[in-house]
Amino acid sequence: MTPTNLAELAKNGDPQAIAALLDRLLAHPETGVKADWQGKQLNLRFFSATEVDPLQTIAFLEENLQVLQIESVETVRVFGYREGEPTPVWSQSVNWQSEAVSAAISAALPPAAPRSIAHSLPPSLPDPQIDRFIVCGLGDLGQYCVLNLKRFALREFEIRVTAIDKQMRDEWEVTDLLNLLTEEPVIGDCRNNEVLLQAGIEQCRAILLVTSNESVNIEAAIAARRLNPNVRLIVRSSRQSLNQLLKQQLGDFVAFDPTELPAASFALAGLQAGILGYFDIGGVRLQVVEQQVQPKDHRFEGAYASTLHKKSYRLLSYQSASGQLPSRAFYQWQTDTQIQPSDTIAYIEVVGQSGRSSPTDISTIETPWQQLLVLIQEASQRSLRRNVTQIWQWLNAQQVRQVIGAGVLFATMLWLTSMTLLWATVPQIGWGKAASTAAILLLGGYGDIFGGLSDPALQVPPLVQLYCLVVTIASLASVLGVLGLITDSLLSSRFDFLRKRPRLPKQNHVVLVGYGRVGQRVAALLKEFRQPVVAITETLEPTVSPTQIPLLVGNPVTELAKVNLANAKSVIVLTEDQMLNLEVALMARDAAQQINRDVQLVVRTYDQRFSDNLSNLLPDAKALAAYGLSAEAFAGAAFGENILGLFRLNEQTILVTEYTIAQGDSLVGQLLAQVSYGYGVVPIFQQRASQQRASQQRASQHKTNQVESDPTDSLMPPDDRRLQVGDRLILLASINGLRRIEHQEASPPQRWRLAAQKPLNQGAEQESSNILHRVSGCDLDRARAFTENLPGTIDLLLYDYQAHRLVEELQRQLPQVSLVPLPL
Repeated sequence: MTPTNLAELAKNGDPQAIAALLDRLLAHPETGVKADWQGKQLNLRFFSATEVDPLQTIAFLEENLQVLQIESVETVRVFGYREGEPTPVWSQSVNWQSEAVSAAISAALPPAAPRSIAHSLPPSLPDPQIDRFIVCGLGDLGQYCVLNLKRFALREFEIRVTAIDKQMRDEWEVTDLLNLLTEEPVIGDCRNNEVLLQAGIEQCRAILLVTSNESVNIEAAIAARRLNPNVRLIVRSSRQSLNQLLKQQLGDFVAFDPTELPAASFALAGLQAGILGYFDIGGVRLQVVEQQVQPKDHRFEGAYASTLHKKSYRLLSYQSASGQLPSRAFYQWQTDTQIQPSDTIAYIEVVGQSGRSSPTDISTIETPWQQLLVLIQEASQRSLRRNVTQIWQWLNAQQVRQVIGAGVLFATMLWLTSMTLLWATVPQIGWGKAASTAAILLLGGYGDIFGGLSDPALQVPPLVQLYCLVVTIASLASVLGVLGLITDSLLSSRFDFLRKRPRLPKQNHVVLVGYGRVGQRVAALLKEFRQPVVAITETLEPTVSPTQIPLLVGNPVTELAKVNLANAKSVIVLTEDQMLNLEVALMARDAAQQINRDVQLVVRTYDQRFSDNLSNLLPDAKALAAYGLSAEAFAGAAFGENILGLFRLNEQTILVTEYTIAQGDSLVGQLLAQVSYGYGVVPIFQQRASQQRASQQRASQHKTNQVESDPTDSLMPPDDRRLQVGDRLILLASINGLRRIEHQEASPPQRWRLAAQKPLNQGAEQESSNILHRVSGCDLDRARAFTENLPGTIDLLLYDYQAHRLVEELQRQLPQVSLVPLPL
């Protein structure tokens, strides 16, 4: 990892990172530095065997501390200690927000004579709010987990991380990793009780079990639960069924497959369709799209950014054509920003029903008869129109189903016409006899009916006999052909090994180099988007079928010449060897340049330093560190959040995070506008507890976990919805947004003064008070008192977007509405 790790943590206020950086800058072997917070005051304590010189110390801080750009620091108090003494020799406070820092320092320096100890003692410090975590396994994933856990530290909210590994490593991928840990890593087996107790399992909030051995992770999780019944278990495991069972048995258990989490990022980067990510909520698929606005775009050109919060889509990010990459993940626009052609925007939209169920759902259906019974029950509860729509969608899903459906329809028409014709023209024949005779004709039984064995009492006209012959011939060509298709589809899966491999695509395809677990998942995602793909792998695993996609086995460097590389749409390199990934990427670029084409390169890396260097070498390539992406989800889950997915936006990892609002939660009673703009997150789903209970009742009736419900009322909720206990909330957030929610560090709203005149329509007063209460969140009685005593003014705390919307809605009800910002 780059050396910016400590700087980033120090900027967020992590006292351990601040002390480590100052200690490094000081470069004095006999002097050490410690840091802690007291509210918004940063305390810096210098320890030395000799007396700490206050003048030199303050001058050193003046030169170096402001470079760290520590957030929300108002004052810095400096203490000088002699080694081994509990009380400071001197102390001094400095207003660090002053424009004239030097003047403040000069005025604040202590006199030459030593000050009294009573005057030097610092005030009693409150106990810091400490969260302790254990990370088991310091491989690539474990190191990134340590780094992302430390990112949650914020001033007095201290994060202490202890690590367990089987052996001490000589090199670390994450620079300054040992400085991020509370103490040296505990060496031992994380399954042993003694090792877990030494690491402090009894006091920790969560333990992250991320070794490369999934069996070790699960055994250690069971041991950790026995030692600490309240610890949260975050486990690296791909065994989905076992994970679900352990979650039921152990409780507070979350499992992730680190290869599954970033697979969508690799696939979508290679797809080049502008799709940044997609996920399913309640059976509905949502996707995040980034695009450059084109002229005559009816949805976006000329629209105001503040109005792009619809039921089917919502604006996430905005970058003007002349602007730089936004530093914030969301809400970079002003209330009067108008979208213009060539601007770059990102938005989330609803694209329809999900095409597949969640892999973690465990179905209780065991036999085909039970499946048929459930289908009949579900069909009986749906409307006729919806049943017809679902049947039509099922038929259109595969071409063979369309052929079979057309054959069945044609056979039914032949049967009905034959039955009717026989009943109308043959005397003394009933409907039953006519129906059975028509069915025999469809099955090729013309000879059985008219071959001398038929009832002589039934005289069939010659033209009718001719029509029956035509029906028999048509049935042989269609109905029996359909039966052949059905038989073929049943047998084809038994003889996949006899099939020829698919042909190699010639152009506009994706070349996938590396067909391990990540590669297979990426290929499956590309197939969902109907993207032609060809894969190259050095060795073919026994469980991999070579008939699914074109697959070449051999040395990737030599096999590249066979995949029409120059005409490829993109190349995704996912092998375990970084140098091989680099070699393949360079070969792909050279092959495309020979015919004056550009090819999109997506490269899997394992070292952030290597990613940075690769970005300099191949500026247009997308270098993604798989474990770096996954670690943010592991860290977020350690704080109690349920991470549903992730994607990349504005060079940041965005986590799809689920909350259940509990009693005493800081979010209870807040408007979604306050959550959105205060914490810098985007709510995309809110479901009341009553709606969840209704869904659970439907699930129990169907005896299955697959609940069919209509979540559209809960998607893209408006800003004026208020959170209640039991609500299910899903939002998009960066790691910084989750950290701010965790520590209840919302950005303060602006103070505004609202003024309005009395309306001519008396009914507008009540409607205006309701709008004021709904949009601003102020008390309803206070809102009514304001509207009933117009003209008048009222002071409100609002975010800019809230204020803009409030004025727009009140102007429809009240005359001369104005909203003016006030100094805080």
